[in-house]
Amino acid sequence: MRHSNFSFFFLLLAAIGSGMTSCRKFVEIPPAKNTVTTSAVFTDSANATAAILGMYIGFMSSAGAGYPLNGLTTIYMGLAADELYATNQDISNQQFYQNSVSATNGYTGFWYLNYRVIYQANASIEGLAGSTGISKPAKDQLTGEAKLMRAICYFNMVNLFGDVPLVTGTNFEKNAIIPRTPKNTVYDQIIKDLKDAASVMSAVYITEGRVRPNKYAALALLSRVYLYRQQWPEAEAAASAVIDGGGYGLEPDLNNVFLAKSNEVIWQLLSVIPGYNSPEGNSFIPFDATLIPTYCISNYLLHAFEPGDQRKAKWLNSNLVNGQTYYYPYKYKLRKGGAGAPTEDYIVFRLGEQYLIRAEARAQQDNVTGANSAVSDLDAIRNRAGLSGTAAANKQDMLQAILHERQTEFFCEWGHRWYDLKRMGNVDAVMNVVTPAKGGIWSTNRQLLPVPYEELQKNAFLIQNPGYN
Repeated sequence: MRHSNFSFFFLLLAAIGSGMTSCRKFVEIPPAKNTVTTSAVFTDSANATAAILGMYIGFMSSAGAGYPLNGLTTIYMGLAADELYATNQDISNQQFYQNSVSATNGYTGFWYLNYRVIYQANASIEGLAGSTGISKPAKDQLTGEAKLMRAICYFNMVNLFGDVPLVTGTNFEKNAIIPRTPKNTVYDQIIKDLKDAASVMSAVYITEGRVRPNKYAALALLSRVYLYRQQWPEAEAAASAVIDGGGYGLEPDLNNVFLAKSNEVIWQLLSVIPGYNSPEGNSFIPFDATLIPTYCISNYLLHAFEPGDQRKAKWLNSNLVNGQTYYYPYKYKLRKGGAGAPTEDYIVFRLGEQYLIRAEARAQQDNVTGANSAVSDLDAIRNRAGLSGTAAANKQDMLQAILHERQTEFFCEWGHRWYDLKRMGNVDAVMNVVTPAKGGIWSTNRQLLPVPYEELQKNAFLIQNPGYN
């Protein structure tokens, strides 16, 4: 175990298995009435820390990729976009691949599992606010972590579904009838949560390694949110704060980027399953070299790499089966780990994204070439990949170059490609070509997932996204 605080990880994991402690009761969604009170869970820093860590354990405790925040966003959005194809006939894989997700048969966990984490974050925020037994620094840090987790969930929800109910409390009667909140209002709450978190969280990591988030993790997501909101000066400023103030650095060796001790990591999650490292390594890497991978790199992505791009050489691997080569993501190198601490924790945010966020924000402000410009940030990523500097010299070419660089830098990470195609207005043009080739029929309505049918049945105030029954 790397540090004392992670005793809480394993204590809480044991509690989840036994169902006998107040921590177990705390993470039940919904909790049984009168089984948990904030005074019981948040009496001291140890219990409060265990409660916060329960959010991380909740989606890191499934073997492989079992939760939206534990690999499924990467897999299903990679299938929906132009990154991956599946070699099995799993119905959810096929629906996402063909952009034909059903409100009844598609994977619905993107909705209710995100809300499960949101509920835990809300309960933690309320419990911490009412606690008198925790020091202010500890309360600030834990509250910041809870708000960061709530922001992550809502960020993914609005990008997957559009307008979603904005739930910030734990009153089930009220929550059960909340209608869909306008996307921009949800984004306002995300920004508030992240600014609050960054203002109170520690600038240094409070544990060994980077498995508990610090203020720069909040700023990293904040820079992304500003980018998506087209708030260019704010996106540039937040990204600069991370790049210049966090003490991070781009790893010169691409093979080191996804290691637990990578200096590029801003925040990564610790595996809580013995023998596992990352959910994506477990999902993408075949058991042995004789097997066809379950998820393979598409020709669209394979052909996107420029000659000499070391990301193709080091972040892809392949199996030759019956004369056919199948490429698969190989950013994480281990399907399973050995004894001892994992060597590949699951990266949530890394520095490379901040350079490309700042590059795009600068380009949008017409700061394209010269020192401290879009080109200098873009070339930092290109040069690390073994490529020469970009030829883009005007705003439009630069924005296209950044989109391409994001495709080859962030492939099969957290749905970046799918989100980028949508936010930059390219999704219809790309998917009108890609979706028919995948056996589906593209409709612009398909850039949002359907609200799961069971959620519509539970809450009469919810309405379905256009284009779905």
